Amino acid sequence: MARAPVSKTGCWGFESLLACQFKCNYQRGHAVGKVIGFLGNVRGELSKVTWPTKKDTYASTLVVIVFVFMVAVYLWGVDTILSTLIKTILSR
Repeated sequence: MARAPVSKTGCWGFESLLACQFKCNYQRGHAVGKVIGFLGNVRGELSKVTWPTKKDTYASTLVVIVFVFMVAVYLWGVDTILSTLIKTILSR
C-alpha cells in the first residue's frame, strides 16, 4: 500500500525517508556541477555590486570616526556628572 507524499517527506514520493532506510544517491559529478554553478552565480552577483570609490570610503570612514569621538565625549561628560552627583549625595 502506498502513501501520498506529505510535506515531511519533501514530496520525494512514496519511499520512507527514515535513517535506516535511506538510500544514498550521491553522485560526485552532480555535486561538483552544483558547486561550479553556485560559484558562477556568486560571480554574476558580485558583478552587479556598485562598489564605493576611494573618496566615498574615506568620507564615510571620517564620518564614523567623528561620530564615535562625539559619542565618547558625551558619555565621558555624563559619566563625570553622574559620578560627581553620586559622590556628593553619598558623602552627606
